[in-house]
Amino acid sequence: MDILGQSNDRRVTARVDVLKSGTVVSVDGLHREACVVDNFSETGALLIVEQPLKLPANLLLIIDGENNRRPARVIRRTRNTIAVWFVTKEMARTAGDAWVFPPDEF
Repeated sequence: MDILGQSNDRRVTARVDVLKSGTVVSVDGLHREACVVDNFSETGALLIVEQPLKLPANLLLIIDGENNRRPARVIRRTRNTIAVWFVTKEMARTAGDAWVFPPDEF
């Protein structure tokens, strides 16, 4: 909130607290780290991780118990969290980042 009582939150969609375990994986599959999904929306999530500075800017989020991988881009890092924005195929194509989407056999 600012001094006028207005929210500084610029999120496109509201986030929901979920506290689910998951894994973040580098797009090349070489780096994996366990995480806790603190909150989640259609467009992004806040993840609790042990070493946020060691994670690449582009990664995949795998939430335990779900059968999909979400390509994501890190938009903010703190001491033990990363905020990610989910990357759609259209966004990647527009930005020239089609490599963010791994092959299905990943």
